[in-house]
Amino acid sequence: MTALSPGRDLLVLTRPGELGVLEVAPDGSADLAATHWIAAGDWHLAGWAAPHLVALRRRGELGLLDTGRRMLTSTHPVVGRTLRYDGEQALLAVVRDGRPMLCTHWPADGSYRLIDGSEGVRSVAAWDHDTLVFTHDRGVTMIQHGDRTDLDAVSAAGDGPIISLTGAGDVPGVLDLATGRTRWYAKGSSAVAVSPSGLLLTTTWADHRYVYRVLDSDGHIIGTPVPDHGIATDLAFTADERHLLGHHQSPAAPPALVRWNIHSGRMKALEGQPREEITVRWRHRDSKQSPEWVYEPEHGHGGTVLHLHGGPRSQLRQIHEPMIAAFVQAGWTVIGMNYPGSSGYGDEFRDQVVGDWGGADAEAVAARLRDLRNDRPLCLYGQSYGAYLALLAATPALVDAVAVWAPVTDIAKLLESATGLHRQWLTTELGPLADDTDELARRSPITRPSTAPHLIIGHSAGDDRVPVEQSRAFVARHGANQHLEQQGNGHEPADMTAWTTAVVAHLDELVRQEVPA
Repeated sequence: MTALSPGRDLLVLTRPGELGVLEVAPDGSADLAATHWIAAGDWHLAGWAAPHLVALRRRGELGLLDTGRRMLTSTHPVVGRTLRYDGEQALLAVVRDGRPMLCTHWPADGSYRLIDGSEGVRSVAAWDHDTLVFTHDRGVTMIQHGDRTDLDAVSAAGDGPIISLTGAGDVPGVLDLATGRTRWYAKGSSAVAVSPSGLLLTTTWADHRYVYRVLDSDGHIIGTPVPDHGIATDLAFTADERHLLGHHQSPAAPPALVRWNIHSGRMKALEGQPREEITVRWRHRDSKQSPEWVYEPEHGHGGTVLHLHGGPRSQLRQIHEPMIAAFVQAGWTVIGMNYPGSSGYGDEFRDQVVGDWGGADAEAVAARLRDLRNDRPLCLYGQSYGAYLALLAATPALVDAVAVWAPVTDIAKLLESATGLHRQWLTTELGPLADDTDELARRSPITRPSTAPHLIIGHSAGDDRVPVEQSRAFVARHGANQHLEQQGNGHEPADMTAWTTAVVAHLDELVRQEVPA
């Protein structure tokens, strides 16, 4: 995660246990080797609070990092999820009557004030002592000097004084907070960001990637930044407003900070970041069960891994997945299945497993395995919700080995341990299942006979989304060929290299067994 400062001259970066501060030139150029790294423990970036102050959050606390002194200057206990913090007051998301809503908190005296009419909040755009613009499940609302206005938009982004809006039917626009004037442009894209002078960055999803365009104040296209193969994300205007700064990645190359010339579209990676590419061919296709991505090595051994992403409301795209890259480098063909419930393929496809966890999605995974089964090794890999599906679908008749990270194994226990927004999300996802303990047990891998062959399970000891007890209890009851735990409180592996190495070695045993002596 990265965040450009309000003056667009500093960039804050994150990596496990550290935050980095980097000076950025007006054209977006910078040398990442000059990044000043600061120990941050389990703090997460919440955004910029002031020109040289970064807001941080972790469970039950908020804090301020002074980028000049390179130290944490203050911390305060807090109830709720910190969205913004300016050093004097914080904007929080809390749960009330089962719905998220906004709340203002003053750490100095410990007081809280709920913001009426913010129920169903999804994101926050502008926020200061006088103005608040937020997106909720009914649209976009602006509260300015105590007056509330419901805007004719479905989403908003930016910090002001100009923010970007997207109207129904993908109509991009901008809102000037000083005048209250809204300007709309031709439909067909969503607004992403706006520069101080009013240039608007828009995006649309086409050919399984984001396509960006920059519009001037008259709505004319002045630039179409074109990334190399792969996908561009997190784009922001640089100080000179002639470049965009963001991330680029592909199945062959890990994420890198790059800048695009708005007018020429040329992309250039920032200096000081090593970036090794692998040789892989990838394409998107539809199977009988669901859409999927296929990743093929240059020299393979004929084995296949069916990869199941987390979610369920996620999707596999043209991004760099370290686990997929490791499989391909080891000679495996990988099929990344966007099973029913994945996003990116319409509301009907996405919503068909709401209230049906382990139903249509698990059946689709099993059917895909049956179609792929042949005389070559076939393995199954899943993470988080994908790991849950893997444990449900795997049988010795369908796969030769299974590898899972952070699996959900006991849905009732997961619901019991969840709090706040996480619990609210789970309850919505499960629907009527949330109150049916017998059905939850029937759909939980821990209460079913374990049929996953040659199984390796991994988990973070302090996982803040799927508790590690989900894996420990499953292994205690059913066993596993390998059970690995890493230190850390994230949902992803803290040491991805160690995990990918262990999984590839685990699956490669099958290939070695097939080689004649």
